[in-house]
Amino acid sequence: MRYGLLLLALMLAAPAFAQSASQSAFEQGKALGSSNIQGTFNSINSGSAADKIPAYGTNPAETQYYQGGQGDLSGPGVTKMQSCATAAPDPDPIRRQECEAVNFLARNPQIRPQFNIDRKDPMFAKARDIGRNAENIFQSLGINGGTGASTQCTTKTETTPAQYTTETCSTVREIGQQQCTMGRIVNIDADANFQCEQTVNAYETLKCRRGSDVTCTGGGDGCDQGGIVPNSWAGDMAVSWFPDGAGNYILQFGTIGNNYWSGYGAVYDRTLTFEVRDVGLITKFSLTRVAFDDWLLVKLNGNLVYVGPYGGDRLEVVELCTFINEWGDCLYDMSVQYCATCYGWPELGTSWNFGLNIDLRPYLRNGSNTLFMRTIVAGLGEGAIQLTTRQKCPLQCSVSTRNECAALEARSQ
Repeated sequence: MRYGLLLLALMLAAPAFAQSASQSAFEQGKALGSSNIQGTFNSINSGSAADKIPAYGTNPAETQYYQGGQGDLSGPGVTKMQSCATAAPDPDPIRRQECEAVNFLARNPQIRPQFNIDRKDPMFAKARDIGRNAENIFQSLGINGGTGASTQCTTKTETTPAQYTTETCSTVREIGQQQCTMGRIVNIDADANFQCEQTVNAYETLKCRRGSDVTCTGGGDGCDQGGIVPNSWAGDMAVSWFPDGAGNYILQFGTIGNNYWSGYGAVYDRTLTFEVRDVGLITKFSLTRVAFDDWLLVKLNGNLVYVGPYGGDRLEVVELCTFINEWGDCLYDMSVQYCATCYGWPELGTSWNFGLNIDLRPYLRNGSNTLFMRTIVAGLGEGAIQLTTRQKCPLQCSVSTRNECAALEARSQ
């Protein structure tokens, strides 16, 4: 081939080197090398390599990034470049080779020599001339390069198709941190007039409170006159009204005394009226004391609330046949009837004084109320009752406004 001729011509054109050793020395060296070949190959194994090469047979930590060709190598690669760029050289020369190789590849575009090769260079011209005139060159060197059977040069036609190879390379640029300042540079001209720049209105959402505070005093119960309108009471016997010191008011109808009435089966009916403004405000209205001799009945607005001393549902004086003489005549005597089949002698010979707690609120009504009391006396007697009352206290409230938005309102002006 023409290229083979060119190579041979270049070799012949170079100075000849003298043989530095005799043929026998060459043969001795060859024999010595051949005798050691098998032993050398036998000494090459994984165990001996592990002793000579650090970390031989172990997978580097970076194999985790490959992931069968699906891993992302860019991030770890950039991290390795950045760490090697500033890392102190490893004291171990073997481990130090890793960062040296990384730094070489990263910095190679900047540090490798640059050459400009001109096709007109005399070296390329001389090579082309030798290739075109190989036979003449051989003859000038005393080598038979002519044609014929004894020629050492042959002409061949190359029919092998041209071979093309696509090669790629990657240039990695070293990554470094850069800083810059962003902002506005203002150049002031002393001969110009300047005006302050007005920015676009900004919106912000703020919250504040505006409300009212209610303050109340009073309330509870026991600070009023029990729900009865003061001085609205009127009765046909003594009426008294007084507080008990614990927030209650006592309404007494009649006189608690002894033997100020007389008669045998005598009936004393008495009535008391009073006004109530609001029944819903009354917290207590109870019959708490009765004092009488001999019999007593109490009603409120027509509702029977008490019969004493033996209970019952009525209180009447009746005539009963208490004795029949020998001629068959009925002798009648006076009796007190307090239920349908309940009778008693008018004279019980006792002044009764009971403490009670009978709630009368269910029988009250707004406006006028009527309390009825009947006393039956035999010989001498008396009758009086006490009511304990209590009412809710009025609640006095005041309202004040609270504005926590004054500062924001001033800003919005």
